[in-house]
Amino acid sequence: MFGIGLPELLLILVLGLLVLGPQRLPEVARTIGRLYGQLRRASEEFQRTIRQDLEALDRQEDINRNKAVADELRERFAGLEGVQSTIKEPDVHG
Repeated sequence: MFGIGLPELLLILVLGLLVLGPQRLPEVARTIGRLYGQLRRASEEFQRTIRQDLEALDRQEDINRNKAVADELRERFAGLEGVQSTIKEPDVHG
């Protein structure tokens, strides 16, 4: 937790008790805890959004790569259509 050990935590609590007093310290601690929880949830949501966006970009890159391969194959085999029809047609001169 932020690299804070037990001695540091005790020092923070004692200082908080001296500055805020025993009545306000629990209220401030609850508020800080609530804010920390909200910050953590917002951070997790942000990370989840970033992961989803990266996954969507990866999928789009895969789609674009597959389209490029398909276009290249169409270009390479476009000339074979004439060969295929020549092979299927019987030789009427022979």
